[in-house]
Amino acid sequence: MTRFFVLFILARTACAATLPPVASFFEKNCVECHDGDVKKGGLDLTALSFKPEDRKNFDQWVKVYDRVSKGEMPPAKKPRPEAAEVKTFQAALKTPLLGYELAQQAKNGRTVLRRLNRTEYENTMHDLLGISLPLKHILPEDTPLHGFDTVAEGLRFSQLQIEKYLEAADAALDAAIVLSKRPVGINQRYSYKNEQGIRKNLDTPPGTLSDKSNPKSGHRVMFRENDKEVVMFTTGDYLVGLRQCRPPSPGNYRIKVSANAFQSEGEPMTLMIYSTNKRKRLLSYCELPADKPREFEFTTRLDANDTIVINCDGVGRDKKGQNIYNVGAAEFLGTGLAVQWIEVEGPLSAEWPPASLKKALGDVPLTELGEKQKKYRDGKLLGYELAPADVKQAIASGLSAFAARAFRRPLDADEAAPYIALATQSLEAGSNFEDAMRVGLRAILTSPAFLLLEEHPGKLSDRALATRLAYFLTSSMPDDELMKVADAGQLSQPAELKAQTERLLKGPKAATFVTNFVGQWLELRNIEATTPDTKLYPEYDMLLKLGMVSETEAFFSEMLNQNLPVANLIHSDFAMLNNRLAEHYELPGISGEQFRRVSLPKDSPRGGVLTQASVLKVTANGTVTSPVIRGAWVMKRLLGQPPPPPPGNVAGIEPDTRGTTTIREQLAKHRDNESCASCHRQIDPPGFALESFDVIGGFRENYRSNEKGANVKRKLKGQNIWQYKEGLPVDASGELADGRKFQGITDFKKLLLDQQDQVMCALAGYLVTYGTGAGIQFADRDAIDAIAKQAKVEGSGLRSLVHAVVQSPLFLSK
Repeated sequence: MTRFFVLFILARTACAATLPPVASFFEKNCVECHDGDVKKGGLDLTALSFKPEDRKNFDQWVKVYDRVSKGEMPPAKKPRPEAAEVKTFQAALKTPLLGYELAQQAKNGRTVLRRLNRTEYENTMHDLLGISLPLKHILPEDTPLHGFDTVAEGLRFSQLQIEKYLEAADAALDAAIVLSKRPVGINQRYSYKNEQGIRKNLDTPPGTLSDKSNPKSGHRVMFRENDKEVVMFTTGDYLVGLRQCRPPSPGNYRIKVSANAFQSEGEPMTLMIYSTNKRKRLLSYCELPADKPREFEFTTRLDANDTIVINCDGVGRDKKGQNIYNVGAAEFLGTGLAVQWIEVEGPLSAEWPPASLKKALGDVPLTELGEKQKKYRDGKLLGYELAPADVKQAIASGLSAFAARAFRRPLDADEAAPYIALATQSLEAGSNFEDAMRVGLRAILTSPAFLLLEEHPGKLSDRALATRLAYFLTSSMPDDELMKVADAGQLSQPAELKAQTERLLKGPKAATFVTNFVGQWLELRNIEATTPDTKLYPEYDMLLKLGMVSETEAFFSEMLNQNLPVANLIHSDFAMLNNRLAEHYELPGISGEQFRRVSLPKDSPRGGVLTQASVLKVTANGTVTSPVIRGAWVMKRLLGQPPPPPPGNVAGIEPDTRGTTTIREQLAKHRDNESCASCHRQIDPPGFALESFDVIGGFRENYRSNEKGANVKRKLKGQNIWQYKEGLPVDASGELADGRKFQGITDFKKLLLDQQDQVMCALAGYLVTYGTGAGIQFADRDAIDAIAKQAKVEGSGLRSLVHAVVQSPLFLSK
């Protein structure tokens, strides 16, 4: 194509008319490939007009800007433009893109009106009404965008959503408005010796079957009675439920267990306590010493008629592989769980009627009903009766006060009138005070003012800022102190805002921020998306899965609490471990279920988030690892540079568990394709560095194989491993796109530390997205850089970064 013809074509586009320096850059460096023949370059720059009001067109121009800025275009094989030429191009294109988007933000704000997500809704209802009833499961799943379920664009309304909000509001009000007599609680010590099912299955003379066993199946008894305890050799939930104990009503209960590992040859075991009703739920767990009882206490919520189940993995089998079913409890020499007793106390309530009644209905006088004044509601005997002196006045004052708390701001004039009118109409139609109040409360709890966060374009008001800050750091409504500061108009003052941010970070609800942010940023919510192959990974169990997520949350919390540099995400000289994770990482000398900071040996491959089992599991499919998936995760989650999706005509890689082909050999075929190679040069190296870790995060030198390979030399729980074989050796070496080479994860992390500023910017962007409910736009990039630079000035600490986010214009404005 001649120079004259190129200029003729460009002159006809809006680009040439609006952005002459850009058109000149294209003509010199780009249109040889990116002309009307889209088969060559995939994009016709001669026909690309500049219409930023068209979102697709705007995004296309941003992509062009980014690829030139990163040096990806022109391609490496082509002549490189001069640095000054690139700078002129960037300025010429950035200015109109930035100008258009900033104008839109000034007019509409960065985020659209957003509603509470399921987690925020549940937490808000708990704080608003003083209840603990789970509600999240009632509502439809939220749709995450930009990686988070706090982003407004994904939080839409639907008819189903409205119906479920009504259902959830009714359930919450039922839990809050309690007028029954104080439930007769329980405070009792139980023994498994008194469990009827266990009494029938206690050990019998050696070599005989229990009278309740099935002779055809050959099942033998699995319990042994000693002087003060029952020893269990089974993990069957249906056998070890504490059916003597039935919680009389929903609420919080204190549970205390005395138990120990039995015949475990000095090895501790992990006790797990569940509740079962319609579903099985883990309540807590602890490490048990060998042959010495431990008393373990915790508080948890139980629903009426829940059954408590205690259990221990690894019981019922000895180190020789002998099974309890083959021997019987009397002769069995393998590991068991010895339980002395279980104490249950609850429901725990400091006052009755509960405080939730006043939170819902206001300070309404109550009349306690005597023994002869028997009144029932929904089959329950009432202990109290509401006795407002002026029913209509009580409705008006109660609903007005409740609406102000629910809407998280003072009410406008007559704003409560529609809700009061609904309740009054119900009252006049024959309803009593309670039912009339429920009508008004239900309307408030399904109103836009409650379900939506009220923010207007421009700088946030102090009350809107209080709401944004509270939902950012606690996933719930502002507490009284935060609202008091906001009402006084002081929250927007930098010093006061920093003080309130610090207070919330030190408070008990900061754990909610860690769980919800980290769980989505690092994709930990996908921990159960795949189940590791039981033959290839027989050591994987529920406690390891729980420990994986807890380790990463504890690590982030430690960085946040100690204001450790963000570079620790890449590599740290410590890990947060308990006994199960330490065993998995082959780090000896660590006992107990509590996570604590542990210094790592200098030659340890661990340290940072990349080598944590949670990350390594969510980036694998349960059978084999993929450098592509893991590499893409590193680029997106740690570096903030998500790779483009693969071409639709390229087939995925089928996992090979036979041990005949390595993943590196399979990926080599992809890199032979030039359309794949350009991306794989960026994606594959981080993934190759992580090949030293299997699908559950264990360190490895060889792949595991179902078929070919040598027998495994190490043991699992004292027994030889027969489920899999040692496959082909792992090669964790690689070369970055810029030519730097590494031999394994240690070398790779050293290279990655050179990009810690990029990691800081990426994390700042994710925090802003999560906290403001809007993805990062082109016009936000300079502000994100400013946040990262401010945190770097203060030592690059994670806590400093959170403060910099909160103080930034992005957080302070809609």
